[in-house]
Amino acid sequence: MKTNCPAFIAIFLLCNSLNAQQLVVEERKVKNEESNELYAWTALIDQDQSYCMDTYSSFIKEFFKAKVDKRGKTILVTEKTVFPELSKLRLDQRAIFAVETGGTAVSFTFSPGYDIHFGREDYKSEFEKAESFVKNYVRYHYKTFYNEKIKSIQDKMKSTQNEIDSNSKKTEKNTKSIADNNKSGGDDKSKSKNEKLLRENDSYTAENASKRREISMLEEELSRANESLQKVERFH
Repeated sequence: MKTNCPAFIAIFLLCNSLNAQQLVVEERKVKNEESNELYAWTALIDQDQSYCMDTYSSFIKEFFKAKVDKRGKTILVTEKTVFPELSKLRLDQRAIFAVETGGTAVSFTFSPGYDIHFGREDYKSEFEKAESFVKNYVRYHYKTFYNEKIKSIQDKMKSTQNEIDSNSKKTEKNTKSIADNNKSGGDDKSKSKNEKLLRENDSYTAENASKRREISMLEEELSRANESLQKVERFH
């Protein structure tokens, strides 16, 4: 019953992932699948490209009931869809994903026609409104991420507490057996059994101390995750 060191390493890595949080949306120029340069609002996200593509698809489907198509490995497109907060026109909305240091850049472009795009020259007002659209995605993404992390931490805390409770019951059972063995007269056989049971109890005690430290670390991470979630709620 050795202390599970990898569990502490996993918690340390979880700390780092939870503490990392970019809430940045900036204007950029990016290239679409035809290498045309377009104005875009770019969100800088801490998670990997695959996870960001999943949250983008879920965001579009949940709020706009629209289908998302893939163009190559790094572009998702929502075609001919009306986004009422931006325009009455039907748009092709692209999300262009690029790996960057520490995470993923997700660039949003908006095109009401084949060669017509929101930008600083054309549809300037609509392009400026699109910044809020992208910030809505950022909030959605991080809410999804942190809610998943919070559930994961809570499940781990519950599982670890169950292990502590199980060890405590085993200790109680062993302690009762030791007392019963002592009543039998304390012969060599009983002494041998008690020594074994005492070693087991020492092991359970050490293991539970380790698991309580693990729960304490998880409680701190749960608090940080909830703080990060509140920060996301305030992002506008």
